[in-house]
Amino acid sequence: MENEMEITYDLIKPIILEEKLDGSTMNCKFKVEGEVFESKYSVKIDSKDTGNKIQGMVKLNLVSRMRSTLMRVIRSAVGGGIAGNTAAMVGNEVVRSQTSGANYSAKDKQDAVVDAFERISFNFYFDQEIKEWKIARRLSEFERRLKANPLTTPYDKKTLARLLLELAKADGSISPEEKEFFNEFLDEDTGTFPELMRAASLSKVELEEVTREGKENVFMIACAVTFTDRSFDESEKNKLFEVALHMNMNDKTRDSLLKLAQDYTIETAIQTSGKMSREEIYTFADKIGMDKSEAERVQIKYEKRQD
Repeated sequence: MENEMEITYDLIKPIILEEKLDGSTMNCKFKVEGEVFESKYSVKIDSKDTGNKIQGMVKLNLVSRMRSTLMRVIRSAVGGGIAGNTAAMVGNEVVRSQTSGANYSAKDKQDAVVDAFERISFNFYFDQEIKEWKIARRLSEFERRLKANPLTTPYDKKTLARLLLELAKADGSISPEEKEFFNEFLDEDTGTFPELMRAASLSKVELEEVTREGKENVFMIACAVTFTDRSFDESEKNKLFEVALHMNMNDKTRDSLLKLAQDYTIETAIQTSGKMSREEIYTFADKIGMDKSEAERVQIKYEKRQD
């Protein structure tokens, strides 16, 4: 949801959980209604004397915005991870730190925090009556399932990380964007990116050993991450079907979870783009192997939930 009011640092100050300046990048965490949202933006130097400005980060394209939204959901599904630990802090004390970089002014840094918030502002609205930020949408069935049964064991988390990396490597390389996605997701339970890159492919036994409660969520997340690239080719389909088989999942359950991931992906595309025409939704549906009428139905249900 777009906010028509001017967003200022003072307006979002109550929901700022963390500001961390790393070089010229301001990494931020915002806490709204108990949920932690992450974003970042490059600090721009506001200098009238020299006119020197550091260019802001390129506006997120649809895929990047979808990955950002999915990352928040994954963090919730794996029990919070680093973001969850931060959210457990007493009150809403802001963590501020600077690891390296130029000596930016306080205004430069505050402007970057505002810019970071604006990148994810579609998630929120400001309730003028009680003067508080609120989450702008109700949870999808996909999100409700993940929140109801988060992955809690290190084994399940590491298996998910290994599976996502295997799917990403399927086309022969890992893009910088994908590597950044993994670095944000990985923690001490999952292992580091280099460690996972060296790991062997998951075996049938390893997939069987995922907890009964974790199997469905691991599979759903793997499907959703695959769909965010707006592609679902035969090799990816075969890989996911093989995973479901190794998890001893019947076809009905597999197809139901696959559809939930497709529904979520369409909803996220609509949410992050602001608005999609019927033809755009049809085109997107084709790319993720989804029936067009089902994709349109998802759009209608999504709009109903926002009323």
